[in-house]
Amino acid sequence: MPIDERYEVIDENHGEGGFGKVSKRRDKTLDRTVAVKQLRLLDDAAARERFVREAKALARMGHPNVPAIYDVQFAEDEMYICFEFIDGQPLRGLIGSTPPSIERIRHWFMQVAAALEHAHLKGIIHRDIKPENIIISPDSESATLVDFGIALSAADAKSLTAVGYVIGTQAYMSPEQSRGDEIDGRSDLYSLGITLYEVLSGHLPYPGVYQSLSEANEAVPPAFDDLIQSCLAQDRNARIPSAQDFIKKLRSALRSDIPFSKLLAEARLHEIVAALRMMSAEEFNGKPYGQKLLLVNRLKDLIRTDRQELRAGTAEVIALLTRLSTLENEKEYRQVISAAFHWGFEKMYGPNWQGNPEIRESLLDTAGVIKSGAHKVLAGEFLAFLGKRELTTLPKWFAHDIRILVTNLLANPDCGGDADALATFYDNLNEATHKPAVP
Repeated sequence: MPIDERYEVIDENHGEGGFGKVSKRRDKTLDRTVAVKQLRLLDDAAARERFVREAKALARMGHPNVPAIYDVQFAEDEMYICFEFIDGQPLRGLIGSTPPSIERIRHWFMQVAAALEHAHLKGIIHRDIKPENIIISPDSESATLVDFGIALSAADAKSLTAVGYVIGTQAYMSPEQSRGDEIDGRSDLYSLGITLYEVLSGHLPYPGVYQSLSEANEAVPPAFDDLIQSCLAQDRNARIPSAQDFIKKLRSALRSDIPFSKLLAEARLHEIVAALRMMSAEEFNGKPYGQKLLLVNRLKDLIRTDRQELRAGTAEVIALLTRLSTLENEKEYRQVISAAFHWGFEKMYGPNWQGNPEIRESLLDTAGVIKSGAHKVLAGEFLAFLGKRELTTLPKWFAHDIRILVTNLLANPDCGGDADALATFYDNLNEATHKPAVP
């Protein structure tokens, strides 16, 4: 069946990838959204060969963080690959805007490394690891490695590099790839290290001496510097040997066995976050009162200074304390929740990014399970935060999340004195956001 008969065009120019134009389409036979890569450069035999190679490479792979291939079609003057449409945005769009948490970044790069491990075991080298080729899902839970348009098996790489043919993106290339030498999976890991550095810092590594991320930003664990440097060794024999080793190092990068009292005294943000992440509300409640006051004051100082490079770490502390402080007295919990509403919903992290989704998620989860004292604080801060807002002008994401939040507060068995006010707000919100459009 001709490509246009089966696949209805939704977005003709969805993107460019590797050596092909990408369109977004609907598979009319199976009623699903697909991505279609199209090659028209039939006078370029090398480009045509690489396009066929992508289809073969993807067909041999089966991994949750790599798009599944559905169909390949060849016409007289065109070739197509139809593959799984990955909803989301390129990682590039998150660099220099809202700062992802260190935990979130670790989660994404473990997934990408797992995709590379799968490819390398099949003898496939991606050759173009960069932020544009990592797609982050709308819920920020999944990272998918896309565009195997220049993926090469070991045999393919040997035949092309024998004549000095170099393909890839220069800023992310390993030294051996830039020279056109024969490469292996360690070249992908070099590119992955460059990409990780850029996501953490907002810029590519500067030429010359490596500049430590953890020294410039206390929210970054030194283990991340160690991992990146092990990827960027000029001599590939001194480089981290495999994607599996990358995963192991990344998995252990946020562990902290240092006593909590020492962490608070030394005030290294990444270690405090790691320690908090391993606690329950009951364990946090059992800490000495002075330590908890010190932590709250540490948070207040972070908020007061509001350094750009520490915003991700500050937001992560707020999100964690929103969950962990539910058993604390009302005064301390109110300070945390007040910060959570501001940083979660209205703080600007850049010209085009408002609010932190991880803090909002923490508020939503907490609202449905907290006990009466904490519920009173959260409900009161919720009503105070939204009391003077014009509900008809709220952004869709804002209205969506506060609707879930007020629903969880009302559904909580410990919902008491604020129930009537919450119910009234819920009704007003529905009236404001469900009005039919004016013709």
